[in-house]
Amino acid sequence: MSIHVKSIGLLSAALFACASPQPAGTGEERSAGSSQIQSSGPLAGQWHQIGQSFEGRSIEATSYGEGGPRVYVVGGIHGDEGTGLEALPGLRQRLEDPSWTSGCLVRLLRDANPDGSAERTRANARGVDLNRNFPAANFRERQGHGPHALSEPESACLLADLRAFEPDLVVVFHAARQGPFVNFDGPARWAAERFVAAARQVDPRWHVEPDMGYETPGSLGSLLGIDEGLQVLTIEFPRGASGASAAPALEAGLGALLAQLPE
Repeated sequence: MSIHVKSIGLLSAALFACASPQPAGTGEERSAGSSQIQSSGPLAGQWHQIGQSFEGRSIEATSYGEGGPRVYVVGGIHGDEGTGLEALPGLRQRLEDPSWTSGCLVRLLRDANPDGSAERTRANARGVDLNRNFPAANFRERQGHGPHALSEPESACLLADLRAFEPDLVVVFHAARQGPFVNFDGPARWAAERFVAAARQVDPRWHVEPDMGYETPGSLGSLLGIDEGLQVLTIEFPRGASGASAAPALEAGLGALLAQLPE
């Protein structure tokens, strides 16, 4: 069976595993089909459950803005990299400002790995690194990556919600010992440079790092950026940094990016 056929089957399974909206079409169909994740309505700016982790914890998302380019932000995917999650309250306050999301739509997934966050482990409760469990061409069936792509409810839920949203740009929060820096996949160098230019005004350590220096089989960046040519940013905070210390640079960088998104 080809990788393409496998991916179609795995994505179909993901859509059933996650209680997110069904994938939308393009143009007018895209706008109408994704009405459940628009920012208008009673769920605007409020966390709502889109699925559950292996241990039954809620996976939540919310949306801000309306129309224009679409940006999907993942607050965390590794449970031992909590800086981004800690910075979310301040970021949400910024996103509630209409001037921040004027002409764009932002989807924010709170925590893709709530079980790992509860135990402060990189992997989920089954010992699987969720960022090695996506159906990228370089996925490898090995210990810690899952028995097959999208074997975990968390990765299946994240991908289903992301597919339904149909983003133009994906931003994922991580943390690294070499941080802070921004890595990118797909045609997103411009976005990485724009984020860094603003973040450096707050913290001059921020820089663009095109190569992580190691393989990332089955990662979200491999699937979306390398295989599909979507713009993906990986925001690497300094490992162990508090959300309070990281928030100013994050808000500066993301704010500048949202303000200058190409149509």
